[in-house]
Amino acid sequence: MEEISTMSTKEDAQKEQAVTCPVTAPKPVNPRTQLTRRRCCNRGDNKVANKRYKVLIIAGGGIFGEIPAKFLSMLPLVEQNLLKVDMLSGCSIGGILAAAYAAGHTFTEVEKIFREKAGNCFSKRFIARINPMACPTYDNDSIDKVLKEIIGDTKLGDVRKVYPKLDLVIPTLNLTDDQYHVFDNILHKDDDIPLAELGGLTSAAPSYYSGRDYNGKCYIDGGMIEVAPLLTATTALKSKRGVEFEDMDVLMLGTGYDIVEHPISTREYNGFSLLGMATKVIVPYVTLSNEMATRFWGNNIGYNTFNYFNPCVIDGKLDDVSQVPALAEQCEKYREDFLAAWYAWLNG
Repeated sequence: MEEISTMSTKEDAQKEQAVTCPVTAPKPVNPRTQLTRRRCCNRGDNKVANKRYKVLIIAGGGIFGEIPAKFLSMLPLVEQNLLKVDMLSGCSIGGILAAAYAAGHTFTEVEKIFREKAGNCFSKRFIARINPMACPTYDNDSIDKVLKEIIGDTKLGDVRKVYPKLDLVIPTLNLTDDQYHVFDNILHKDDDIPLAELGGLTSAAPSYYSGRDYNGKCYIDGGMIEVAPLLTATTALKSKRGVEFEDMDVLMLGTGYDIVEHPISTREYNGFSLLGMATKVIVPYVTLSNEMATRFWGNNIGYNTFNYFNPCVIDGKLDDVSQVPALAEQCEKYREDFLAAWYAWLNG
């Protein structure tokens, strides 16, 4: 497979600028919002001739879910739907957002509820107030009430009633059977699970929330395996729908943190204390290491197009609700970039 550069000539560069950043003054290319295009050789017969499958993926990231939620709410209200999306997937808060959108809510409705109710998701348990090391910090009941308000009683199998062609894929981790359990509405085996309950399963982050029981099994946050479920979603589309990677246009919305923006030199690494090693290396690289892998896969696996849109670089706690207004404000700086990326993906 041969990678074709979109910036090989001055003329090409001008065309790319027109697609990715429609503003009057030229701006430097941001590699974190740049579209990767590939031309594929030896293309086999497609199930649908000339069909490009639009795959939208939303990353996990706790309170930083405000970032993709805010970006999507920037679309005109009449376009705030999934009618042109073939597959939607997300983990943790990304899974909650995906479930809410698939249930039929507009992007603006979901972002408004998220902004207003996020604080209710982080009600500290009494024991955790006394001894933070004694148990998961937050009460599951608090987030369940918010999930019910956002998503309602819609079941996974009901998604087809709202969006007949939409495949919804939400991964979780089944600790009882030691399995990565991917819930979807493709094969109908998971149709009876309420989307609100599924949102609870995929967002049960260790140390934050207790594990979830579903059919006698213990489930936790799917983001433990893949924060942004790129491979999960696209391999499901390939294996269950017979769609080749080269026929997929993928847009992945990040939640504002990228370890690429925090480089560590050999000298700095070797000078860390044990605490520094834990806070600067182990936590970010263990929890977000698949973000690096996801970027590599996206750029090299052979998708027709891949765009990891993740321009807001933020440091902060995943449960610090006070950051939400600042997150929304920072997103406004990238409004034009997001809209350009969205339409390039959707209409390309």
